[in-house]
Amino acid sequence: MGIGKIVSVTFEKMPEWPIKNDIRYFLSFSPLVPKYLSDMSPVKGYELYYHLKEGDVVVDAGAYPGDYAVFAARKVGRKGKVICFEPDARNRKILYRNMEREELDNFIIVPKGLWNKNTTLKIKNSDGLHTELSEEIGDSEIDVCTLDSELAKLEIKHIDVLKMDIEGAEVEAIQGAVKTLKNNSAHVMIASYHIINGQTTSFFLEKFLKSIGYQAKSDFKKHLTTYGWK
Repeated sequence: MGIGKIVSVTFEKMPEWPIKNDIRYFLSFSPLVPKYLSDMSPVKGYELYYHLKEGDVVVDAGAYPGDYAVFAARKVGRKGKVICFEPDARNRKILYRNMEREELDNFIIVPKGLWNKNTTLKIKNSDGLHTELSEEIGDSEIDVCTLDSELAKLEIKHIDVLKMDIEGAEVEAIQGAVKTLKNNSAHVMIASYHIINGQTTSFFLEKFLKSIGYQAKSDFKKHLTTYGWK
């Protein structure tokens, strides 16, 4: 295991203290940080092809500690908004605390996961950081919804950015976002290193995005991400 990976794993295991996000951003963007370390940062990867700007409306699916949500809320400002999907109650508490610390109020926290239909699923292998969804196996249940239906309920008709890091559920979640994606020219960035049926979800996501009129490619190898744009 390389030095960068060791630092990344060690950092991930640290408690989610409020200062941890500040350290994340320093490691992601400071010119003082070696590239082999900054390239371990998902936040840097999400900014690879599109830089958030003031007024953007952002969907953050898998928001957990607010590593991307806080960053996005800062960037989009009061004219923008961040809609955070986070099904885990413990994770939501940390997320809200981090937003409150930053004195941010341009966000909505939705206590649900994203899926291809509105239903209830089981959580498996939840360690407070990674939450996997299953239709059959798990210790507890959560509500899930389609992005299309939840945005309609929130009366949000326009989004600029769709970010996901949802532990393999991105395959089903993108299927529930077709109307939103077709009606917008959203910039899409989805963590796609998760293995489903023997291959990374990047293969499915690229094919699916292209089928609905988007260009798509997968990049940022240290935290494989599929990007889509019109």
